[in-house]
Amino acid sequence: MIHMKTLTQITILILCSSLSFCQNKKYSSVLVDKADKFAIKKENKPIKIHFGDTYIETDTIRASLIVNNDSLRQIRFTKGKLEKDTLNILIHSTSPSYDHTYKIKVIGNKYIVDYQYQMDDGPPMVRKVTPTQYTVKLNSLDFKKGKEIRGYTEFQGKCSGEGCYGETDIEIKGNFKVLIK
Repeated sequence: MIHMKTLTQITILILCSSLSFCQNKKYSSVLVDKADKFAIKKENKPIKIHFGDTYIETDTIRASLIVNNDSLRQIRFTKGKLEKDTLNILIHSTSPSYDHTYKIKVIGNKYIVDYQYQMDDGPPMVRKVTPTQYTVKLNSLDFKKGKEIRGYTEFQGKCSGEGCYGETDIEIKGNFKVLIK
């Protein structure tokens, strides 16, 4: 026979593991700094990428994230989408060498970050970048469609799988701006 106290504890554990309102340890609190300008190098400059004999204009610079301090691995473009109380920020970049996808999901004043990449010069590799530590600082938590949000992010993670090529530590940092749609 199960005691009522034990049954209550089991019920709470089941609810907390399945319901989204229970504290998820992956989510962290957003830092807010209204005074920071979050400067972006070459902001709004159109970027043209060379493919064969043709240059194709892709977008304007709205981010200055850099991967492992490698100037050839910059992430420069952003998209922002507000869905109810959740702001989804995509910071991305595609070049002849890399396809970067850096995602920030902000719910209220909590956030979570994910980063993945593919190398474009070969077959898709199985690789997983697992976040170990990250930070997001924004100029505001007042999310409205049509409003621009600026911020700074840092990311540290571990790469595992055949596509890491011996590079197990991933570090990303930089500023960004996003227009909320």
